[in-house]
Amino acid sequence: MSLLALAQGLPAQQNKISIAPSDPLTVKRGEPAKQILKAVVLPGFHVNSDKPRDEFLIPLKLTWNAGPLEVKSISYPKPEEMELNGQQMVVYTGTVPIETEFQVAKDAPKGAATVMGKLKYQACNSQMCFRPSTLDVHFSVVIE
Repeated sequence: MSLLALAQGLPAQQNKISIAPSDPLTVKRGEPAKQILKAVVLPGFHVNSDKPRDEFLIPLKLTWNAGPLEVKSISYPKPEEMELNGQQMVVYTGTVPIETEFQVAKDAPKGAATVMGKLKYQACNSQMCFRPSTLDVHFSVVIE
């Protein structure tokens, strides 16, 4: 049997995280702003924290594209400790609020814009880890 035939017989990789819709953010030019991205891990799964204990594990990582809002910091919640197969892990389950502090450029164009980014993660269940995934994320912003 060919590898293609084997791959076609496997279920498609689905995202193990969804992003809860966020309200549009209204900001003023030259001022700081905060936005919370709520990543929701599907029941029965966990994702590695932003600082896993094992250097070979893929951390949860949020990045934002360049635009009218400059990233000052990204804060992840405190992870849960979980024992899997005799190994202590630090992971996220359920809703994971990730807070980003932005600075709005003084010369940012006024009006509506979309801030785009990516959320990289590796999801696992109690038996196995899936290949790393990257999810496109975005939110709307109105610059005054």
